Amino acid sequence: MKIIAHRGNDEIHLENSMEAILNSLLIPYIDGVEFDIRHTKDYNFVIHHDPFYKGYYIEKTPLKTLQRKGLDSLEDVLEKINTKKILLIEIKEESDRHKVLLIRLNKILKKYNLNYYLCSFNYKLITTFKKKFPKYKCGLIIGIKMNTNHLENNLDFNSINYRHIEKSPDKETFVWTVNNKEIFDKVKQSQNIITDKAKEMYNFINEI
Repeated sequence: MKIIAHRGNDEIHLENSMEAILNSLLIPYIDGVEFDIRHTKDYNFVIHHDPFYKGYYIEKTPLKTLQRKGLDSLEDVLEKINTKKILLIEIKEESDRHKVLLIRLNKILKKYNLNYYLCSFNYKLITTFKKKFPKYKCGLIIGIKMNTNHLENNLDFNSINYRHIEKSPDKETFVWTVNNKEIFDKVKQSQNIITDKAKEMYNFINEI
């Protein structure tokens, strides 16, 4: 069982920030970080969950503008990482127009020899990315009412909401968001957890 810090949450810094991600990767009991990326108008990538930031629609805004407003670019973060811990990167993209996006993402990722796990709620996007760039580990995110018809798929792993744990196929699995003992007790020891409470979960594991 691996502990993955949700949005790089180290319980100190702002989630999905460079500081949180880098600090989490230094903590011995954290095995990796999960964080969200969105593409900008000029097909760079910033680390952010929502489509808007401080009134700016991210996909319609150039990277430099968003950086001036305080967002970190994917590339700025990756170049500071020197570890083989898991980087579980969620690609946020709601449309099906993603050909340029995927080519550009590969161009950035291949610069750095890191342990990428790429995932998305967008089934078409992540399956297309895996087909085009098979060297990457790719997985589908399965939520409460999203992608439950794709529980069985040909991707490398699933990132699955804890409510669907019992339906989880026999493959590498990341269960989210595991933040208390009640949920933790439902997780199989063969599954990995994504959590905002990494230290608490680490203590639960040591109790087993």
